Amino acid sequence: MKGRLIVPMLGILLLGACGTSEMGASSKNGSVEDSAWRTLKKVSGREIIAELKQSVQESPDREKAAVAQTESYEYKEGLFGKPTPELAEDMAVQAIEGPTAIEAVEKVYGGYEGFENAGILFFENQMSGATQPGIWIGVKNPDERVQKLLDELQPKVDAGEILAEPIYIFRSPHTQKELYTLQDKVAQALKGMKIDRGSYGLSVNTITGIVEINHDFLKPEQQKELKGMFPDKKFHFEQDGRMVAEPGESSIIIPEKQFTDTPVTDGGFILSAGEGKIFVAGGTEGAVFYKFPEADKLKVGQRVKVEASGGIKTSYPGQGSAKFVEIMPDYKPSGARLSESQAVGKVLEMADGESAFGFYVIQKISFNENEHMWIFNVMQDDEELMLEIEDK
Repeated sequence: MKGRLIVPMLGILLLGACGTSEMGASSKNGSVEDSAWRTLKKVSGREIIAELKQSVQESPDREKAAVAQTESYEYKEGLFGKPTPELAEDMAVQAIEGPTAIEAVEKVYGGYEGFENAGILFFENQMSGATQPGIWIGVKNPDERVQKLLDELQPKVDAGEILAEPIYIFRSPHTQKELYTLQDKVAQALKGMKIDRGSYGLSVNTITGIVEINHDFLKPEQQKELKGMFPDKKFHFEQDGRMVAEPGESSIIIPEKQFTDTPVTDGGFILSAGEGKIFVAGGTEGAVFYKFPEADKLKVGQRVKVEASGGIKTSYPGQGSAKFVEIMPDYKPSGARLSESQAVGKVLEMADGESAFGFYVIQKISFNENEHMWIFNVMQDDEELMLEIEDK
């Protein structure tokens, strides 16, 4: 998986906040409109209210720092995408102008929390398709601090340490603090709509202010109701997998045929089931304990595919909730006495107490027709083993 281009400094990609009354300021550095803080121009549809001046033709320090980005491991190995001049400049802005602008913003506005109450800050990259890439500093209600911000940054442009062009100061329609508050209110509303085993992800887009919700339980009428609670906000809903089962409906998917004489490779194996939990491991599934209300209807040894609801904790074994459990057809070769699930049950009896984790991770199962033997390739405490079970 390719990495995302981010600013390593301060763990910040997004800042924000709520504003003060509009005031004017004289222009000591850069360019600021008159006392009404009128728009200088529009860039990418945003109202630019102040600009830095590119006062020097050459910036050797900045160029040196930019070249260093192209020599980095991340750039050469393509961790953020294919190495291109566009990627190199995106990385340079985030490594040079980005930290400098963030430091100036925090100094002028009283730290991270101070700027949350004044505006937003984000990056847009050429590699993501931005027409005007750079660092964007949005202020909802600009005051004299905008001039102080210019006074902090312009000397660094004059000294050739940073470029003026990638830094945009604009009038933001919202603040990060406002977005956080909106997100909390929407979360409270969602809690009242959430059903058992349903899950959702919620965020408010810093740039657009759109409320983005991915879910597996919200019906169209609930989505409409949610929009009605926040009539002046825009929502984007995205369904995450299948919708959870309705009350009274089973979340267990039964195969059309109980047995098959064709080997099955999909799914993992139920190693334990009961008391509202199942433990599934091996095959094509990871080792995970799932909360599942219908656990008592499942049997140890069954091969299943699990659709999780929400995230999986990264402990070993993992922990999560199962939305659906699909039982795979039980492999029973022609002439065999045992089915695959029955053979797995015998292997699990052997594993009891022998592994530090208390279980084998079954990687592969095959049936030797001539020897009437089930062959298991398993992992036990990071050691590969082969086990044989007689077909009787």
